[in-house]
Amino acid sequence: MSRIEFSSTRFLPYLPESCQVNPGAYGFELASWLSLALAKAGFATRYPTGEDWGWFIEYLEGDAEFMIGCGCEAEEGEGYKGTPVAWHISIMQNLTLSQCLKGVEIPDLDVQLTDAIVAALRAEGIEPTIKEGGQ
Repeated sequence: MSRIEFSSTRFLPYLPESCQVNPGAYGFELASWLSLALAKAGFATRYPTGEDWGWFIEYLEGDAEFMIGCGCEAEEGEGYKGTPVAWHISIMQNLTLSQCLKGVEIPDLDVQLTDAIVAALRAEGIEPTIKEGGQ
């Protein structure tokens, strides 16, 4: 699993707090932007899906399935102050039981996705930090 972290005002929510998946659980704008950025880089994902902790997009290629989580570390209402929020993007390959038992992973694809995300963020003027194996 890879984790990308950065701080920015770029992906602050545009809908009110009551429309978020949970108070302070922002990430739709980041997930939506990331889906488009990855599509431009040749990685067509699914549309964003909400979870209690934020949002995620899925990337499927052959038997490989990756979940790309987009969230933040914010308190309720923090996304509306116009100040930078600490964002994180997690890239995790979802393995079936059979793949787990056989030890099937595609780490190169994880690296390709991470590189594409980092490049897209840098194109926005955002300098991310990458943490391998982060949770």
